[in-house]
Amino acid sequence: MLPVLRRGSWLNPTFDDSFTRLRGEAETLFDRFFGGDGGALSTAWSGAPIAIWEDDDHVYIEVELPGLTDKDVECTVHNGMLYIQGERKAEEGRRYLYNGRSYGHFERVVSLPATVNPDEVKANLTNGILHLELNKTPEAKPKKISVKAG
Repeated sequence: MLPVLRRGSWLNPTFDDSFTRLRGEAETLFDRFFGGDGGALSTAWSGAPIAIWEDDDHVYIEVELPGLTDKDVECTVHNGMLYIQGERKAEEGRRYLYNGRSYGHFERVVSLPATVNPDEVKANLTNGILHLELNKTPEAKPKKISVKAG
């Protein structure tokens, strides 16, 4: 996506004064709504993209958290729910021309199937992807039944 062109752009006030005033009022309105740095109106991050799948032995969860470190993320299992929360903070001192990133606190809550052992959860954050591996209980794993000819 191209950056939003704002003050100081190629569109200089070479037209008549009424157009220049209209442009100034539009920029003022833009600044009031979006902030002076081109950021979003709200700094809350509504959530992070998530994928969930399973195999015979595990349930896997991946959450996209670009730019976050392990210190920025907290995972908790409680009452059959997995809570993934954290915060992405904007870099201080930057004057953005355009900023399509989301900042602020986020939380994702996943209802865990009864087949998952909440005491055996592994979490790893690599290249901006949080990988969670949840072991299934022995009762939930498929059992092979031997068939005998009779």
